[in-house]
Amino acid sequence: MPELYFDPGTLDEAGCPAWISALAGEEHDPNHLVHVVRDLEPADALELLGVDRQAIRPCELPTRNPGELTPLARAAIHPLNPTVVLMAARIGDWTFIYDDLGETLCLWHLPDRPPMDATEALSIKGKVAATGNIAITGQVGFTYAVNGKILVQETEDVPSSTELGENTPAKVRAAVKAAGIFDSGDDYGVSMRMICALAGLPRTLDELRQIPLLVAPLDSRPYLFRP
Repeated sequence: MPELYFDPGTLDEAGCPAWISALAGEEHDPNHLVHVVRDLEPADALELLGVDRQAIRPCELPTRNPGELTPLARAAIHPLNPTVVLMAARIGDWTFIYDDLGETLCLWHLPDRPPMDATEALSIKGKVAATGNIAITGQVGFTYAVNGKILVQETEDVPSSTELGENTPAKVRAAVKAAGIFDSGDDYGVSMRMICALAGLPRTLDELRQIPLLVAPLDSRPYLFRP
């Protein structure tokens, strides 16, 4: 893992990887969520997060004209217009899942023990999983779990490498170091940079376009209208 994973030119004005911002589109407030999990196929990960397996389909990211504001994740699933769009791909040992509304942070559909932290659920059966998120309120979060147990969970701010606890896993320490510090006021993109560094995710939108992608709608009614 390089000392710094991203060059400044591959980040947006908030320090978030520009390809993640491009998926959301300029008309949306930042509300990014990316899960990563080792040794789990993209379709299986999508199904675990609540997608109907029959609704999963291959995805080719469309091109768009300068100034067009439609989020790429939405354009990729057109003409459908679901409440939530999930996009997933396998990169080496890791699968990543992009959630365009941030609705899969907590899973309410699992029959055994709802609600359940999505990172915890993805890591069950010996897996390693992590989640980075940015809420529209500006809250930044990062969660890391192994074999169904959460080992790191930061829900207000992501600490620097000098502020990590003694028991922080080495891979998380390395991801924090590789994410670096974005010197532009509040660093809202740090958890997204950490997730990318941890799992070796793309640095640019062009790199993302070279990866076979899956896309699927998520029926978010159990999430949005939970009791």
